[in-house]
Amino acid sequence: MADKLCLTPIIDGDKDDPLSKMEGLNPERAMRLLQPRSPELPTKIAVGPLKTGSNALKLGVATSHKPTVIKKELPPSQNGGSQSLVYTPRNLPSMVAGVKRPRDHLDDSEQQWCSNPPTLPLQPVPNEHTMYLESLLTPRCLLLTLKSRCGSSGQSVSTQYRSITDAGLLLGNAIQYHLDLPVLQLPVPSEVEGTIKRVVQGELLENAWYDLTPEAKFAYARQLRHILNNMRSGMNPIRVSSTFSSKGAMLGSASSGPYSLILDQHLLNTYWAVRVKPTCRQFVAFLAASFVQSVPTQVADALTCQFRSDYNIRFTHGELSPKNIIIQNSKIVCILGWESGGWYPEWWEYVKFFEARTAPENQDWYDYARDIFAETYPSELVAYQGIARCQRQ
Repeated sequence: MADKLCLTPIIDGDKDDPLSKMEGLNPERAMRLLQPRSPELPTKIAVGPLKTGSNALKLGVATSHKPTVIKKELPPSQNGGSQSLVYTPRNLPSMVAGVKRPRDHLDDSEQQWCSNPPTLPLQPVPNEHTMYLESLLTPRCLLLTLKSRCGSSGQSVSTQYRSITDAGLLLGNAIQYHLDLPVLQLPVPSEVEGTIKRVVQGELLENAWYDLTPEAKFAYARQLRHILNNMRSGMNPIRVSSTFSSKGAMLGSASSGPYSLILDQHLLNTYWAVRVKPTCRQFVAFLAASFVQSVPTQVADALTCQFRSDYNIRFTHGELSPKNIIIQNSKIVCILGWESGGWYPEWWEYVKFFEARTAPENQDWYDYARDIFAETYPSELVAYQGIARCQRQ
């Protein structure tokens, strides 16, 4: 029988030759394995000295541990002398050095915008003027009957009770005296005995708005724009010394002597104050005075500092909504709800427009704000929305 085929290479040489011990391997691979190995890497890597910084401080270490100097290894000087191992940069940023910011940085206009929030003066000592103004908050009952056509020959009659204050009665009479605007004919407070009753031909815009076409809604918005423009330009506030109020105009819903009544009416609460010749800044401080106690001071200051101090004073309704507008034959015939009115900063009417409530199906009412208002105040609107959310509702 023939011998088996041997696959092992035959290598002639000394038995002590290392290559002879690798019998069965490919010769080329065996030669590579016999080549000397690369030197081993040191098991311990040398590192430089730890410097103050991220490789020495733990996360969360207070900034008071920040160094005022930084060590830097410098090469020997050319003259053979030793150099200092302490290097202090000339213009080290204050945030690294941990020192106070220079005064000119604090005075920068971008940093100072909220450094002086408005404050509300203390309540004056009660006197005949303050007591009279407080009495204007007395509520009266108005029984309003609306009669509108229903179909070709029918008539719809609706009756509702509404609350109106003496301040609202005075404002309504002032409008009747100075302007030709569609307002309800109401008596002055001294002539009121019991419930005030009035009958008006028409219906509330609140009940008709949902079924109106976009063209009809736009037409009502433009009518209201015309009414607002006449009201804001025609009802001039009482003039006082310009050292007390913005551009010499008295701010508030009513005044007596040097005192003024300021109001901020909400759905469930009405905030009020009597102050001597209040300014625009003091009015903003008055709004912040009704914040809940949990509002941080920084939040209150940030909100109130969004308002300027040089606004014009304009006559304001304060609660423009379809619930306070009576229409007939595609025309606005009466505007109700003057309890929140008065002479206030020019942005007040615009921001209160979005707070006045209407029915859920009438939410597109707010989309016509640009058609109703000749001037809009988006920055003040955002700030007031923050204020309203911080107030006690």
